[in-house]
Amino acid sequence: MAKDNKSIKDKVYELIFQDIIKGEYLVNTIISERMLIEKYEVSKSPIREALVELCKENILNSIPRLGYQVVQITPKELHDVLELRVVVELAAFRKTKEWINEDMINKLEQHINQTIEMIDQHDIIEHWKRNMEFHLLLCSYSNNQWMYNTLESILKFCSRGATQYYFDTWQNRENMGRANAETHIKLLKALKDKDYNLCEQILIKDVSSMKENFMQSDYGKLGSEI
Repeated sequence: MAKDNKSIKDKVYELIFQDIIKGEYLVNTIISERMLIEKYEVSKSPIREALVELCKENILNSIPRLGYQVVQITPKELHDVLELRVVVELAAFRKTKEWINEDMINKLEQHINQTIEMIDQHDIIEHWKRNMEFHLLLCSYSNNQWMYNTLESILKFCSRGATQYYFDTWQNRENMGRANAETHIKLLKALKDKDYNLCEQILIKDVSSMKENFMQSDYGKLGSEI
């Protein structure tokens, strides 16, 4: 029974998190256990467990006798996390290139091909999810669980930051999925050619694109201030 409850909790956690990413729960919105029980049609226990975990990750803030508030990410926080992402992904790749093999490359290629199949779907959330999966897959080859966990946490944070600061801009970028796929194809080709210097250049440019877009906004300029 406990195992089933935990499984349901994980599903509820993901549902709430995805609704935050989709902008259904905006910053400072108050959500209640009763609201979530009715929406997701599950019992109180997994709802509460999911909310506790979301509070631990500072995604939600518990307000006694009122509910749970969606936490706002400050421009400075997002700026710093985007800066850290470049460092983590580059460090992970420099470990990976020491032993990357054909099987690893084939898995990356398979992921890219699956992404290409859904390019014409104008679902910005799905394109971002596929992009995160590619970068996490590449990072997993570093054989460093701390790096992987850190990147996973960074990407979740970036998802929330994108929703808060430039989700509307992303929604208007119908070519986002195609642009990501084209970049990943270039990276894959460089990997096959064992041109690791070019790989690093492509990876840095790819990872830095979100940071550059943010920095060009008024929020980004504020976030870079110390």
